[in-house]
Amino acid sequence: MRRFFIDKKNINRDKFHITDEKTCKHMRNVLRLKAGDKVVLFDGEGNEYLGSLLQVQSNYVRGEIAEMKKPVQSNKPYLILAQSLPRAGKIDDIVRMNTEAGVSEFILFESEYSVAKLESYGQNKMQRLERLVTEASRQSERSMIPVVNTPQSFAEMLAYEADIKLLLHSKAGTDAVTIADIKAGLKPEQKVLFAIGPEGGFSPKEIELAIDSGFKTVHLDLPILRTETAGIAVSAILLY
Repeated sequence: MRRFFIDKKNINRDKFHITDEKTCKHMRNVLRLKAGDKVVLFDGEGNEYLGSLLQVQSNYVRGEIAEMKKPVQSNKPYLILAQSLPRAGKIDDIVRMNTEAGVSEFILFESEYSVAKLESYGQNKMQRLERLVTEASRQSERSMIPVVNTPQSFAEMLAYEADIKLLLHSKAGTDAVTIADIKAGLKPEQKVLFAIGPEGGFSPKEIELAIDSGFKTVHLDLPILRTETAGIAVSAILLY
């Protein structure tokens, strides 16, 4: 059955409706869905619904819900990707791929060597990223949609609360831990924040500030990774 996101406010007891025009047109004109067809809906909060369509139009879809499935308790840690603002065109792939991998939350931040700046992330760009994580969640059959936080400064990112805070560093220093050591000690209920630097990496001052703020520097025993591939590598290792 086809799977679609639905805003929870558009569910009223055993009835639902969809008014997002793009979704409605896709259901009617591309998928050729019609009254009587069954669909799966998810609200981004962990709930899923088995429904039947009653009416399918290009700007309005309604139906009835036959069954609701409660969220299943995750046995994996809550992963927060803190991604420094990359060069133009990379953030979409970063958000999409890490949503598919299982990241639960995104923090976008400006660091010293970031080419992109906070002011380039306006309302339209953030709305596009939110649509992107919703679509990636639908395609990968996730019932929870990741949170995309408003872009922030490096200092604000450092102050974000998590059980474990990691700063990915391309060089293995004397205080660096391995990703294998981190993974071995992880518990399902823990929040893990890991920060990825920009194309130029973190500055020495930023690394010092992060360590003073409770971060551990972590080194991957891999070739040097681009900023857009580093996050997905760490996500895959920690979640699988």
